[in-house]
Amino acid sequence: MRLVVRCDDARAARAAQTLLAGAGCEALALPGPVRPAPHGEDIAIFPANARTITAAAERAEATLGLETPPLACVLALTEAAPPGLAKDLGPFLGAVALDAPAALLTRQMAALQRLAILEEERVRRTQTGAAFAVEAPASPADGALRALYIGAPSTAYLALDGALAEQGGVTTAAFSSFAGFDHLHDDHFDAVVLNAAQNPSTSIALCAALRRNASLYHMPTLVVIKADDEKTAAAVIARGATAIVKLNAPSAQPLGWLFEAVRRERTRRSSERVLRGLRDKMGDPRTGLMLRTPFEAHLARLAGDHHRSGRPLALAVLRALPAHGARMPEASIWRRGFNEIASLAARLQREADCAAALGDDLIAIALPCAHLRGAQRTAERIAAVAECTAFASGEMGSGPLVFEQSAAELQPGESGGAMLARALRAIEDDSATA
Repeated sequence: MRLVVRCDDARAARAAQTLLAGAGCEALALPGPVRPAPHGEDIAIFPANARTITAAAERAEATLGLETPPLACVLALTEAAPPGLAKDLGPFLGAVALDAPAALLTRQMAALQRLAILEEERVRRTQTGAAFAVEAPASPADGALRALYIGAPSTAYLALDGALAEQGGVTTAAFSSFAGFDHLHDDHFDAVVLNAAQNPSTSIALCAALRRNASLYHMPTLVVIKADDEKTAAAVIARGATAIVKLNAPSAQPLGWLFEAVRRERTRRSSERVLRGLRDKMGDPRTGLMLRTPFEAHLARLAGDHHRSGRPLALAVLRALPAHGARMPEASIWRRGFNEIASLAARLQREADCAAALGDDLIAIALPCAHLRGAQRTAERIAAVAECTAFASGEMGSGPLVFEQSAAELQPGESGGAMLARALRAIEDDSATA
């Protein structure tokens, strides 16, 4: 994505640019008056401290008022100055710690970029829904904050419990990893705190286990370590930890970054609920795919928006058919099997993507802010999983499936319908020469 660092001070802009580059995020520095970025802008980053945060917010408001605004504005702070949960971030979608370990800054930026794409798609899909007299579902109000503490008692537990209590939240304690995972599977939590001071290997394994669970993958995680245990710190950061706090050290700053991650994850879940609700109202809730007419209207809207912003848009098309030598099942049996394929495709795409069944053997998937290779990977992933799954093709057993795949990226001046026709034509050409 096109990252732009904006602030008054050219030296601060260059310093932020250097730190972002160390995290694999190349950014253009644009100090001085607010003006359009020369090659477009997706994420605007505003370095700030306690004295300059108000000016940064004003600059962000002005940037969002440009003719072609960025997807989102991000507040760039230091690890010592987190925004915390209670603070209103105003025009900023979220905050990052520029001086955090490179792996952690990379993850913060990636999470905010995903959220920015989700938020834009939520607005756009709401507009498409309105064109079909479909109202966006109301997102339920967030409940009280809930955190789970796993491990031996420590001062971090008291700090967490006190901070949550100030927000009307609740902390649950589990003093063994087994009890902790039971809580995670039985209940919902906004964050997890792992005490790795006594048993680092168990906490490292727990942190890794969270990332292997689809429902817990994004769980904000704070890890307590011994004061000199840099090895464990590096290990848990590599496994997705949000922040580190040293045993018996002040916890306010790490908890601030934990709460920032909680804010981000609550926003993500809210956007995803709205997107799924609109998708189901304009489609088939059984499969998670949109109907063809609203899908084509939304694709046209996607193309228009991406032309205006200069962001990429990609499309993937898959055709399901019996493997060579396998007989075509009866129509009713094929429909049941194809519905299973459609449901699988809906689960394997990003929440910001939208898809529709075109006929009884084709699925098209639109991917906002994605290049051609992203569409190709999505098609390959869906085909690989579906081809490994046996779908009933008759009473005598199951028949193997194969998938023809096509992908296209929006070209200058091309409409959404033309891009779809180009991708479908590629599928037809492949079938004709097979």
